[in-house]
Amino acid sequence: MSKHKIATDPLNFAIFYEYIIGRNIGLNNELDALLGKQVVFTSELSAKLFKKYICDTSIDSLEKINHLLLQLINKTGDALDTTGEKASAATIDFQNQSKKLENNQDLPEIKIVLTEIIAGTKGLAETSMTLQTQLDDNKKEMQLLRQELAHARETAKTDALTGLLNRRAFDQKLNEYIEIHKQNDVELCLLILDIDHFKQVNDTFGHQMGDNVLRYTANLMKQHITEHHCAARYGGEEMAIIMPNTPLNKAMEIAEKIRTSLAQHPLKLKGSKKSIGKVTISIGVSSFKINDSIESLIERADMAMYRAKDNGRNQVMAENAI
Repeated sequence: MSKHKIATDPLNFAIFYEYIIGRNIGLNNELDALLGKQVVFTSELSAKLFKKYICDTSIDSLEKINHLLLQLINKTGDALDTTGEKASAATIDFQNQSKKLENNQDLPEIKIVLTEIIAGTKGLAETSMTLQTQLDDNKKEMQLLRQELAHARETAKTDALTGLLNRRAFDQKLNEYIEIHKQNDVELCLLILDIDHFKQVNDTFGHQMGDNVLRYTANLMKQHITEHHCAARYGGEEMAIIMPNTPLNKAMEIAEKIRTSLAQHPLKLKGSKKSIGKVTISIGVSSFKINDSIESLIERADMAMYRAKDNGRNQVMAENAI
């Protein structure tokens, strides 16, 4: 980043973390092109890359919520200021009226003062009611913002193309499940899945067809995993599934079902009967061991997946397979 004079802010760190790992092919290709052209990395460009490849629409949502929240705070502040000013003015008026009454024995004058006090009290009560109405309205708006923020948080966890968890959410979930495993000694497995010859699909049929293949594969994964499993788009054409409370043999069984389901259903071009041929997937499976870290668990699943590739693709390979 320093070589290309790129600001070392959190957004750029997230982008170049993905770049260095090398799993997000689309991001890497675009970054290579930008770096080759020595394009200046403005904050707008960084936000565009982040939204496109990492966090999708969550930035826009959070900016909108932040703007609305500031408006709400300012509106509430204005209402409180207005009420405070009127209350202060009423207090001063009551003090003046009180002084008039202290030594005044004239009944008509006393009636006039009392009438003014009553009018002032009524005005203050109306101001108080107006403030209460404003606060009630603001409370409703705050509740809506809270719901929108919850939705934005969910959006920030989701890959827009596939509907699976994105890489950041995957890392968080895997870390959570590893901590649970350490505390409760429950079984935990990890699958890394990679679509075979995916670049060839893109080159031959176009990126839109490639996107369709990713969506189809993601939906197939969802059909075969259980409710407590977490499926994610790991990067590019790679997917991952975290399987808590699942022994290795069961994880292998589910992986095999995903593999065979994809291989047995040749995909067709949209609006045409023409087939793009059989799309297959290679899957590596690892199970958590007592001294594992996130990195070592992922590495073993990754290595198993690459052994499946080396052995001819379209197969499932466990970490301990030769």
